[in-house]
Amino acid sequence: MAEVLITLGVIGVVAALTVPIIRTAYQRIVYPTQLKTVYSKLLVVQKTLNDENGTPDQWQFTNHATDSDDTYNLEIFKKYATELSALSITDRGNYKYEITGLSSKVKMMNGQPAKAVPGWVTGHYVFEGNACRRMQLKSGATVVMYFANGTAGAVLWPLVNKKMYAAFAIDINGASPPNIIGRDIFMFGLKGGNNSIVPYMDDTSDCNKQGAGLSCSRKIIQDGWRMNY
Repeated sequence: MAEVLITLGVIGVVAALTVPIIRTAYQRIVYPTQLKTVYSKLLVVQKTLNDENGTPDQWQFTNHATDSDDTYNLEIFKKYATELSALSITDRGNYKYEITGLSSKVKMMNGQPAKAVPGWVTGHYVFEGNACRRMQLKSGATVVMYFANGTAGAVLWPLVNKKMYAAFAIDINGASPPNIIGRDIFMFGLKGGNNSIVPYMDDTSDCNKQGAGLSCSRKIIQDGWRMNY
């Protein structure tokens, strides 16, 4: 009996050490592929919207001051949701972060919380409940969409500074862990002058353990849809 218990203990230790490695390896292979699928669909939707409504610089984005001036943004959002065959969509009207946005436990790659915090500490601006809408896709992915009008954006000043009309947070596996930007959550934006959805950052400087992970979407694409970090 003692030998059996020892053997089981050894197996347990080996499993505890091996399973996380296997899980990480699996994520590095599967997540980029899933991301590519969702991103490709967003690009198709964007082209359709451009053909039907003109380029984004002609759209009437608003800055979330009130629900009443957000009608146009809502219509644009619904078109994305329809074209992506979303199982469900959540409007921003409930003003509840955990319902409207992604999980409140989302972190950046450096371990800092990605949820907006009082005082707007540098980098803590990625998610805010009363300024986003959510699409739940058949694949299990969640797409959260933020708007800004190019001159004001309430909580979205980073978008204004980047001359983006909208930002997309793609959570490959929904609310399931790890819920880390750059691991299973990736950022894109609809940038002025580009007329298409592009990686959120222009470089890959923060795609590391010391950074926020906002640029990992660009790095994955540059590396041929591989997670080499």
